[in-house]
Amino acid sequence: MRSIVFCGCKDLKKCGRIPKTSQNGEPVNSMIRRIVLVFASVILLLGAASAYADSLTFTGSTANGEYGPYGLSLNGSTTTTPMICFSDNNWISSGESWTVQAYNINTITTLSGAFAGTAATYNELGYLANELFANPGNSDLQLAIWSVFGLTSPFAATPGSIQDVNDAISQVNAGYVTSDVFYIPSGSNLPEVNGTTPQPFISKVPEPSSLVLLSVGLLGVIALLSKKVTA
Repeated sequence: MRSIVFCGCKDLKKCGRIPKTSQNGEPVNSMIRRIVLVFASVILLLGAASAYADSLTFTGSTANGEYGPYGLSLNGSTTTTPMICFSDNNWISSGESWTVQAYNINTITTLSGAFAGTAATYNELGYLANELFANPGNSDLQLAIWSVFGLTSPFAATPGSIQDVNDAISQVNAGYVTSDVFYIPSGSNLPEVNGTTPQPFISKVPEPSSLVLLSVGLLGVIALLSKKVTA
């Protein structure tokens, strides 16, 4: 049985202690790259799977009255996740739960119905949401977010919210692409408050994104190995 031996030789290419192939005859460097690639792919799949929740529960907490972020629980988690609603024409109540479908910027354009929109529209929402995450309770930013799909009474645009929308449009035109997740109410038995179904919400990329970063690092290792082999 052949095994990989690590040594202190400066010139690994000329070192006779390191086998060139594995037990099955596959080049060692090729085998290592393949293992790392599979591991990185598994991590990416785990991160993608855990990034999409299928239920939300409103905990009743907000940053400032109607203005976000709101505190919500994903899939019954005891950890509250800050999210921002982007419709002022829908309502929720404390403790209410409902089903959602999660979208990212690459899939949101497949959405139909009341919240159908272009990639540009959702990139603007993502930009404004991240500004509001950074400035919780800011009324101008929340009004700007609601105005993307149209403000309804009693809410009205302000000079500040109009400027925020214009800033978002400029950023998107300059190439901004959101990484946020959009949670859209789905299903046939959605609860109603004041005659409306629950609000759609925006969330930052959740903690599993750290797995994605790890996989990117592993892919970097593959690239480094490839360079060493071809050098």
